[in-house]
Amino acid sequence: METLMERVRKVLRKEFSSKELLLQNAGGGMVGGWITSDSFDGLDVMKRQQRIWKLFDSYLNEKDRRRIVGFHTFTPLEKKMAFDDDFDELDGQPVKKKSVSASKKTTTVRRARNGVANRRHLAGNGHVAKKVR
Repeated sequence: METLMERVRKVLRKEFSSKELLLQNAGGGMVGGWITSDSFDGLDVMKRQQRIWKLFDSYLNEKDRRRIVGFHTFTPLEKKMAFDDDFDELDGQPVKKKSVSASKKTTTVRRARNGVANRRHLAGNGHVAKKVR
């Protein structure tokens, strides 16, 4: 039996490539995520969301749609500005981080606690800051 995550990914792949999608289990059987696409360029947030939910309305039943917490939408430039290319960090993927010392590099893995990555705030330097409780 296909999971909600698989169904949502299949629907979003009708309009977006796999590399543009980042889905996350939001706990309690809920799904959310991020979409980075050139096709959002020039669209305001409302138009972007309407485009995504039109897809969901067309291909998912009401029960599945109620279990989608939401999707953040970015153009590639917005993503780069907001996350400084650390976008995969929110999915728990290893990301190379530069330390204060130029000769010392560390690899860290961060996971959003309780599947809620949108509580993270951006630090002034564009890097993802520690989770605010």
